Amino acid sequence: MPKLHSITANGTTFSARSGEFLLDSALAQGIAFPHDCRAGRCGSCLTKVARGSTLGGASMQRGMVHACQARVFSDLDISFEQLPPVRAANGEVTSLKVRCADVIEVGIKLANPIVFRPGQYCTFKFRGFPARSFSPTLPADGSSTTDDITLHIKRVRDGRVSMALGEDILQGHKVRVEGPFGAAFFRPGRSGRMVLVAGGTGFAPILSIASAALHEDHAREMVVVTGARTVPSLYMARGLVTLQSFPGVKVIVTASEVPQGLSIVRTGSPDQHTPDLKAEDVVYAAGAPAMIKLLAARADRVGAEFYSDPFEASGNARDVGTTQRLAWPNPGPRARASAA
Repeated sequence: MPKLHSITANGTTFSARSGEFLLDSALAQGIAFPHDCRAGRCGSCLTKVARGSTLGGASMQRGMVHACQARVFSDLDISFEQLPPVRAANGEVTSLKVRCADVIEVGIKLANPIVFRPGQYCTFKFRGFPARSFSPTLPADGSSTTDDITLHIKRVRDGRVSMALGEDILQGHKVRVEGPFGAAFFRPGRSGRMVLVAGGTGFAPILSIASAALHEDHAREMVVVTGARTVPSLYMARGLVTLQSFPGVKVIVTASEVPQGLSIVRTGSPDQHTPDLKAEDVVYAAGAPAMIKLLAARADRVGAEFYSDPFEASGNARDVGTTQRLAWPNPGPRARASAA
């Protein structure tokens, strides 16, 4: 008969058989454990292991495992963050704005609010089309919005959803939204430098995280590194200017193809121009899997906090993670003066 182990999760104790999946044993005993995909992809069940050992379920976050894939092999002390509950809401498309040749910005109004933390993502099922996952964010040009949700969507050749935007999916098109999911969301109260790295429309969750951090502290030290394949594909340029107006923010822009003489854009990928990491840094990344893996390894080597959710095709006034609509922060008079 398998050995029973004692698991203490956020101060509550339950038992698990040796070899049993951590998430399964918790749910079977009534523990409200956040989860969704059960395949180790969505990040909803990320769990910090303070004592004991598990097999499988490794993540890119130091000391954390995917509970849905981690098997119990000893007594454990674990902790997980309480996330907003997963909800579903109906909505409709209210705006479609072409930001560059291959990126379109979509505004959505919801019948009922969905609470999410900046950096999380939801699934969106436009009527008549398959569901896709996107991160709610802010308008890429630094403007305000009255929409409940703003999305940055890259047009993918032969993409059933992205290529239909502006064609079969127009203003008034119905959409079903479910979420939030993911663990790469903004954590308030950290004091270390933030290093935010994005490739392409991976800028969407990075932008919402940056906004949340600047709402908390408009002087927060932050390095934002973002890039695209070509300079015309840098759809977020005006938004980057807004971020740069904050006193603690440094923006680094990259492109794989840079015209000669354009010194403001560095040649290469975002990971090639990310500053050397330090143990006290808090790193968020969104983009191609190869870039994420490389940055995760760098963060692990120095012991920095690192957060990233998979990027795959197909409370109070200071914590905007408790609000449903994202908003650009106000730089304040000191920040505006420094940018003049």
